Amino acid sequence: MMANLPPRQLKADFMLHYKNSTRFLRAACAALLFTSACNPASGSPDGQDDITQAASGALLTSGVSFKTVLGSRYVGAQNNGGGAVIATATAAQAWEKFTIDDINGGALESGDSIFIIAGNGQYFQAANGGGSTLNAASSNRLGWETFRIVKQNGSGVIANGDVVGLQTVTTGHWVSAENGGGSTVFAYGAALGPWEQLTISGLPTGTPPPQQTRVVGYLPNWYGSYASWVGKVDFSKLTHVNLAFALGDANGHLQLASDSDLATFVNAAHAKGVKVFPSLCGGGGDSQITPFYQPAKVDAFVDHIIDYVVSHNMDGIDVDVEAPDRMGATYDTFIAKLIAKARPRGLPVTAAVSQWMQYGMSDTTLRSFDFITIMSYDNTGTWTGPGEHSSYSQAVDALSYYANKGVPANKMVLGVPFYGYCWGNCGGGQSSTYVLYKDILAKYPNAWNSDWINADGAQYSYNGLATMRAKAALAKQYGGIMIWELAGDVATSSDQSLLRAIDGSVH
Repeated sequence: MMANLPPRQLKADFMLHYKNSTRFLRAACAALLFTSACNPASGSPDGQDDITQAASGALLTSGVSFKTVLGSRYVGAQNNGGGAVIATATAAQAWEKFTIDDINGGALESGDSIFIIAGNGQYFQAANGGGSTLNAASSNRLGWETFRIVKQNGSGVIANGDVVGLQTVTTGHWVSAENGGGSTVFAYGAALGPWEQLTISGLPTGTPPPQQTRVVGYLPNWYGSYASWVGKVDFSKLTHVNLAFALGDANGHLQLASDSDLATFVNAAHAKGVKVFPSLCGGGGDSQITPFYQPAKVDAFVDHIIDYVVSHNMDGIDVDVEAPDRMGATYDTFIAKLIAKARPRGLPVTAAVSQWMQYGMSDTTLRSFDFITIMSYDNTGTWTGPGEHSSYSQAVDALSYYANKGVPANKMVLGVPFYGYCWGNCGGGQSSTYVLYKDILAKYPNAWNSDWINADGAQYSYNGLATMRAKAALAKQYGGIMIWELAGDVATSSDQSLLRAIDGSVH
């Protein structure tokens, strides 16, 4: 898949080069009409960058303390808020206990965006996004008040005793207690080093809240600006949106959309607790990615990716390289370096995978991702004769395949299609074509009730509501469900919406 190129020609070229491929560049079409009440954040009167003007999170935890690892001093809000943040106390009393508002909701996990609230109700703030002293004197819930909490080692749920860092989301600076404490606290750390390492305590004990079932939706950039989708995407039914596709320019700098376009979409998603990842490459886009993970360029390329994600306030990185003959050892090294740079910043690294391309990466690399999205579709297509392209049994087989590869069940996210294929009299002089679910439904209003249509000299294969519900129920037993592509559905206000059917099955 790749934006801004003729989809059917790309498909033909790609399939000729990779005979075993079952994934391709998706055809562009009109945007769908999802419903959502999200609006882009408005500008703040103090000129602050309002990068995450978020609604109150689903998780409020009071009584949380942070102690410096190096000097064993507790971080405190002078006068319980209203002034500087200091690190002088040897015991956690009123000034040293805070409320954490987890913007992402659910369990407090490495990489979540949070607000830190002092006892008098004022928020921690890194003025200008970092570079100077930290204060606890803000009444805003904007970019300067938003921090990413990151575990020093590993990912997942944060527990008492874990060593964490606090990173500003607007500039990537780390909260730093000079010499491990004894004076004021700054927001100028360049890395999660000794001065930035904090031991967290005061979190609830016992069984943590269950992880929300992942619902990951891809949204391509060839349907118009991402800002235009803010009022169409139903964020309430998603946990992640992967923006497709981020490609390298001549120097390996990522290109996806304009800064303002991305900011509007990311702000709206974060306001609903939804994480946003750029998706690298896409089927057919490998020529703009693979040159940069070669040995002479890989380190700079990884730095470009991390800088892009951090500067755009995104939450992780999805890798959708689908060129197995150009992967191998160089790809494995690229992923290892990317994870090594991303994970300390609380940025998950995920991958879109499929059995046909699995020989292109080692099993060690496969198991190193935070989770994988399994492309269980395209068993047939325009390059074959008529047949089921994404059956339920195919999904079962794909999950079993990756289980046998040693991927934990909770890291397997099942991919499902919001599109199908037509063979025969497909219109416009085409004898086979890719077609969105909503367009099939527009032509055949009862299409929701089946996976197959044979009418008017044409045959269609897709997933209707019953199969989608069954797949969602199956995916709930694993790590969740992934959608290619969100633009294929009708509005979630409709009983015939595939996303609505998924939501009803996973909750």
